Amino acid sequence: MSTPMPDNQAVARKTTTQFNQKFAEVAESCRPKLHEWIERPLEVMSFKPDTSAWFQCHPAHRMTIDELASTPVGKGDDFILDFGGHRVGYFSFHLGAVGNNIDAPCRLRLTFGEVPPDVTENLADCKSWISTSWLPDEVINVDWLPTNVDMPRRYSFRYVRIQVIDTSQQYRALFSDVRVRAVSSVSPETFNSVPALNDSRPLLHKIDAVSQRTLRNCMHTVFEDGPRRDRRLWSGDLRLQALTNYATFKDFALVKRCLYMFAAVAGADGSLPACLYEFPTLHAASDYIVDYDALFGAMVYDYAVASSDLDTARDLWPTVVGSLTTALSHLSPTTGAFDSARSDLWKFLDWDLTLHADAGMHGVVLYCCKRVDALAELLGYPPRYEAAIASMTAAATTAFYDSAAGVFVSGPAHQISWLSQAWLALAGALPPDQSMAALLRTMKDPAALKPLCPYGWATFAEALAVCGAKEECLKLLETYWGGMVERGADTFWECFDPKDYRKSPYQDYRNNSYCHAWSCSPAWLLRSVLFPDS
Repeated sequence: MSTPMPDNQAVARKTTTQFNQKFAEVAESCRPKLHEWIERPLEVMSFKPDTSAWFQCHPAHRMTIDELASTPVGKGDDFILDFGGHRVGYFSFHLGAVGNNIDAPCRLRLTFGEVPPDVTENLADCKSWISTSWLPDEVINVDWLPTNVDMPRRYSFRYVRIQVIDTSQQYRALFSDVRVRAVSSVSPETFNSVPALNDSRPLLHKIDAVSQRTLRNCMHTVFEDGPRRDRRLWSGDLRLQALTNYATFKDFALVKRCLYMFAAVAGADGSLPACLYEFPTLHAASDYIVDYDALFGAMVYDYAVASSDLDTARDLWPTVVGSLTTALSHLSPTTGAFDSARSDLWKFLDWDLTLHADAGMHGVVLYCCKRVDALAELLGYPPRYEAAIASMTAAATTAFYDSAAGVFVSGPAHQISWLSQAWLALAGALPPDQSMAALLRTMKDPAALKPLCPYGWATFAEALAVCGAKEECLKLLETYWGGMVERGADTFWECFDPKDYRKSPYQDYRNNSYCHAWSCSPAWLLRSVLFPDS
């Protein structure tokens, strides 16, 4: 029996999509060219058990790729290819044979691993509430040898485990010319020409490089949330991807494409889905997240500032206004404070289901209102949300601020969380010095609820930097994202708990993504916020 999804995600978007053909055509006109290049494995290796290692194993060299080409394999044989780093693309190889007759198909199981457990543990018993059909393994039958084998699906991996399920007693197989046709909308030339980070610390350079590789490997015909699983355009991920892209690859057309795709599938009530599908045709997902909807206006503002493309911002202005409608409907008519109980819609902020969302959501909506009014000023329009901003700023202190403790609290239990402080700091609910003090107090409070995923950690890191706590922000980048680097990450992970490698929002870490869009933001923070001369 499959594990049920959390209740908040069972609530579908309650509106009819009003498909905008014009916006869809603009989006299609911005479809990028996908660049391709060939990558080859570096070695055949194995993993040895090691309880002191992060993933409970350590790598060991087994043979060279040249040696593999002259090593016959048959039923029960098993080997792992290491490409030396994370790749996204199409896998192929030449399958030869030695023996008397090719009298039966060669049956193979191929498992594509982003991290060692993908190729060292059994995936078949994975139990998570998201579909296990995303698990990266295939069984294929090759009828006639010798032949070239081209795997038709796109994979996301560093390691490839190949298990020979069966050949026959008459022959054994030979593997050669193993390769991946890597793909991204970011060309190798663009990827390699990003200027060096303006800082001398080696760990920060590594974090910056891994952030860029994470983003590049998620950039295809849309900004995917993860090239291994979902492969969808999610708006929360898009905000962080777009900001990091502005600081690195500067592909404004791809951001424009994604903004128009969301606008093309707006609902009759003005709301936008949390994610959308490109295939088989552009259409909205049923997933709806209140904070993701509200952030659309902030994304259009960021795009307009980065690209100077005010025509797009004007075109999307009605969509921007509509995207705040549902979030604003959650404000209490008596207190002006965000009240999650006013609907059963999903308020995300982070994957930790124990997070009380009201204070953080109040910060998100206030932040977005201010961003949209800044966009209005940029476009020469009158401010739209002055009254709401004034009311929400007052409510932030009367409803959520504990002046004795010097922090924001949320809910009947007065929960203190990192994300409540972060979003209200970004919203400017208090002067920067008071916001910084609340952030630092929360960091020192062992009972304060921390984020579960890099999406939430990125919000907190951004708040630290914006409020002037730049050294604390750098230390957080070094300990959290640097912690992934020190544990072997060459792209950043969807979920990371430094104390538990098995942590997952989905109840089974084997269904986690290990190249995930919302984890790429350190390159943006380092280049545009902390070291703006980079």
